[in-house]
Amino acid sequence: MSNNISLLIGLKNNLEYSKSCYYSIRENYPDTEIVFVSYGSSDGTHEWLDSLKDENLVYFSDPEEKTLSDTYNKAIEISTKDYVCFLHNDMVIGRNFLSEIAKALAKNNLVYYKVIEPPIFASDKRLWKEIQDFGSDFETFRFEDFFRFESEQKKQEGAYTEDVSFFLAAKKELLLKINGLDPLFKPMFCEDDDLILRLRMSGEKTFVCPNAIVYHFVSKTSRFSEEFQNKTKKIEENSLRNFIRKWGFTNQSRTKKKLKFGLILENPSDEAIKALEIFVDHIYSDFNAEKYIKEEQENTSFDLKEKFRAKNADFSDDILIRFDAKKLSEKNMYSFRNLADITDELKQSKKSIIKKLFSKPNSFKINNLKIEILNDKSYEQQLINKNNV
Repeated sequence: MSNNISLLIGLKNNLEYSKSCYYSIRENYPDTEIVFVSYGSSDGTHEWLDSLKDENLVYFSDPEEKTLSDTYNKAIEISTKDYVCFLHNDMVIGRNFLSEIAKALAKNNLVYYKVIEPPIFASDKRLWKEIQDFGSDFETFRFEDFFRFESEQKKQEGAYTEDVSFFLAAKKELLLKINGLDPLFKPMFCEDDDLILRLRMSGEKTFVCPNAIVYHFVSKTSRFSEEFQNKTKKIEENSLRNFIRKWGFTNQSRTKKKLKFGLILENPSDEAIKALEIFVDHIYSDFNAEKYIKEEQENTSFDLKEKFRAKNADFSDDILIRFDAKKLSEKNMYSFRNLADITDELKQSKKSIIKKLFSKPNSFKINNLKIEILNDKSYEQQLINKNNV
């Protein structure tokens, strides 16, 4: 099984990290298939790939700029093994990593491994993540200390859990079946949350294997790289806007059900449209959206023209929201950000005091939002297919 796994690594510049990652893997796994894909690198990465003489290396390079999703989708496509494993080039994999992954894959189609990270982000300890500092880059990394740490770890029982990450190993056909990652997220961020959600919706169990460990220097080719460090905030914001456009909820939402929301908007303004457009499928108003669409369309592959409808147009949504844009505030923005959770709670709470305040059994008012449930159907199963891009 260990020799039936392809290690997939997306590259974008940061050549020295790619070299160090490659040679550190080859030191312990000389016969394992490594798949490199690089779109748009301009620092010699493509020339370096061409120079490698390695019969167990599969690679693809192209000068065109593409998304992280496109990069890993291409890696899945050109890999030759039955199983694939997502890695980054700012990682060191453990000496027991592949054997532990293989054991888990023998019983599960989808496995998440454990990531050891220095204390850069939250120091919370999860089954798939642990904070330990063995260095901040390849130059300072204490390889033998890390490998000793790995060998001295007590074996842990794996677990099925929804608390997982991008760092997975899976049957190749499983990822192909759901069409891999979504290039909607340009150039990156949120594609992992989207993939995890679609895998979960497909019915696959998510198994965490804590005995398969890697060390991750954290985002050296993305948010903290020379190329992206000054663009990260804007990229993250836009990716989150597209995630909400696609699903109707944030990646922190408790409720993972897609419903079609329609917004009847009184007194629309540029500010309100910018703030609220992402949360609904249609906006019914007298707003002239031409300028907004022209400016915002380049940030998404959704057809924004389809979102805007005349105020008296026929409704085609499950939930209707009536709102006066003059009352826009942080309080009701909280309600828009949590529409999925709020709607689900309203539907579940048939004896709610809120419900008793209204003559219509499916009408509610919360923070100046008038919410009317027209169709109680969840679109979750339908979107398993619709959102596989």
